[in-house]
Amino acid sequence: MILNVNEVELLKLLCWCKNAPAPSEWRIGIFNTQNISALEHFGLVFMSRNGKNIRPRLPAYCLLEKIGYSFKSDAAPQTRQRILDRRNIASKILLTFYSAGADVFKDTIDEIFRKTVYVPSFAARSASTGNPFGSTKFYGIYQTTGTLYLVFYADDAGVYFQKELTLFHSYIDRSHIQNTGLIFMGGSVPEIGDTVFHEPRSAEQPKKKYNTDSFGRVFSITSLPVHFVPVGQCGVRMLHYMAMEHYRERLAKMILRKSCRPPYDALPDTDAIHYQPPYLPAAAALDMDVKRIDRAVSAAKGQGYPKIVLYALPEQVSFLRGRYRGAADVIAVDAERLDREINGTKSGQDHAQPYVTKEGRCIDVADFAAYRKSKV
Repeated sequence: MILNVNEVELLKLLCWCKNAPAPSEWRIGIFNTQNISALEHFGLVFMSRNGKNIRPRLPAYCLLEKIGYSFKSDAAPQTRQRILDRRNIASKILLTFYSAGADVFKDTIDEIFRKTVYVPSFAARSASTGNPFGSTKFYGIYQTTGTLYLVFYADDAGVYFQKELTLFHSYIDRSHIQNTGLIFMGGSVPEIGDTVFHEPRSAEQPKKKYNTDSFGRVFSITSLPVHFVPVGQCGVRMLHYMAMEHYRERLAKMILRKSCRPPYDALPDTDAIHYQPPYLPAAAALDMDVKRIDRAVSAAKGQGYPKIVLYALPEQVSFLRGRYRGAADVIAVDAERLDREINGTKSGQDHAQPYVTKEGRCIDVADFAAYRKSKV
């Protein structure tokens, strides 16, 4: 047996993250249980006893080192559930950015903007002298050609927002990118919205060891764009859109085609005019920048329009209809058609083909036969 491209990529991701949740929780079809079973069979990874975690073994790190990829393993097996839970969330987030085409194997933001980059927080921490991110709660930094985003996972524990924002701006100070924003991630768009806009009653509120800001408070006090991006395939699509230059204008043109008309001058947070009477202002809400959508709805009302039109992915519709009931008509777009127009006819790499090293050879059973006998 030889390892294919998919299996090597999965091994790299597992060694980078140190552990990940079971494939059934990934919500992305880039890898599957068959890939895991192959790596497990040869002693490169193992499932935890409760079946919730996948972890690479020491031979996996050795094998990757042998073919030119260096990752640092844990000095001792990690058993603290709090850390394992955070790592599992970090893995889901990282897999989402990876599936969206971002380079996730970075420990600093990139000065050459050839592609999008996602710097996970564990990499930024380990690469920073003095570990200035040691007590922060962000999960990563996402860099597109025009914007740098600080990435959080929305939960009831909250964040140290002012501290994290200060460190974020200090960390990106050398970048010439001026635009910044926030990404709130979660299991789904409605789940993120419920966490942000449903403040628990005192009886529901878990006791906090430190004085953190809730995500609802962060949303209310920040002037930065705030995007609700779920982990999984819906989030992958959204990140693809956000990585495009002038993506709002491009999305509006792709959605409306020949019917696309420029937005009304007094409504800069909208993207077009809906093609049917009464020609309401319209916004491509696929990026789920909820602060912008709020402004667009409010401004349209101030200009005398009864409502606006929001174009959205099917997974976003229920949240948008609930939040803007009576103030917006929400129309689901054909996401697959948009994907075809954006991606064209590119066939992509065949990830089932054998992985070939820089020396021009495949990684076959001889490379890891010893690892199968000695599962460290």
